[in-house]
Amino acid sequence: MDYKEEQQQELEVLESIYPDELNVLSDAFPNVQFEVSLRLELDAMLDSNVQLNKEHTMMVNFQLPENYPDAAPIISIEAQEVSLVDDEDEAESEEEQEFDEHGNIMMTKLETLSDNISLSGYVPELQVQLEEQIENDMLLGMQMCFALLSTVKDNSENWFHERLSELEKEYEKQLEAREKEEQAKFNGTKVTRESFLNWRGTFRKELKLDERDADRRLAAHHGRLTGKQMFEQGVDGTTDDVMEDEVDEVVDNLSKTNVSN
Repeated sequence: MDYKEEQQQELEVLESIYPDELNVLSDAFPNVQFEVSLRLELDAMLDSNVQLNKEHTMMVNFQLPENYPDAAPIISIEAQEVSLVDDEDEAESEEEQEFDEHGNIMMTKLETLSDNISLSGYVPELQVQLEEQIENDMLLGMQMCFALLSTVKDNSENWFHERLSELEKEYEKQLEAREKEEQAKFNGTKVTRESFLNWRGTFRKELKLDERDADRRLAAHHGRLTGKQMFEQGVDGTTDDVMEDEVDEVVDNLSKTNVSN
């Protein structure tokens, strides 16, 4: 096989397919090197309520060994992003970002979820997929750069949309959780014996009822009220005992309704 001729022919084919995207860094055999800029076409598969604020491009660099195509090309890939919005609009978007009670950024807008996707994290996996394609499709011995470029574009677009689908599901879960949280505020809190006793203790403390009863007992002692008078005025401690006996009845009645927050 005439490796020089094979490489020259493939370079000419790629120039015809990618007239604007191909950049030949060196066409001197045996050091042929070039790069192709692949702009991903992501709009066609997006829902109408999702917008793209970035243009995604995969820059693929090829170095051809002297015995290519009997040897695989050396490939490096870089994911690039270009913002489609101006700085002013981007600043306004950041100002509108909401945070939860822990200071974490909340996904508040479905249409901007795609902004959270970066293809840089996919590049290592994509490199492995190309290596597997060369082996599985038995591409050695054939001009393979175009086939590999097609895989880069197709797989990157598919990965982007899969990741977007995952983010949309996460968004829906977060939205559902927030709706349940808001609904809970209207549903109120179910009354239990423990919650009623806690409320009663706080209520008596805030109004200083225990201090008042103590003062009344002390006054009763010095004033030498009869037992009947002390009972009638609730200063002998029996009133609290009666209330304790009535707690279960009160809780049972209140549990039939809800106490709003």
